[in-house]
Amino acid sequence: MLAHPRLRAEFEAKLKSLAKQNTGSSTLVKRAIVLVQGPQIDRSEMTDKGSINQRAVLDNRRDLVDLLYSAKSDERILEA
Repeated sequence: MLAHPRLRAEFEAKLKSLAKQNTGSSTLVKRAIVLVQGPQIDRSEMTDKGSINQRAVLDNRRDLVDLLYSAKSDERILEA
């Protein structure tokens, strides 16, 4: 999906806009990955009430989290 240049540009423009508005360290988003598959209930990533289990997401998607926080450049990463 992010291989499409116009869609990627739109996502990155939104990230840059958010970065300008939210400059505090707790609200600033510099990089993002759009997931192909959302949180999975059967992997305990989402509760029955629809809340996100952050620990399960971090554990189950460790490779994406590591990639997001690495210095590497990757086509899956959007940057502000």
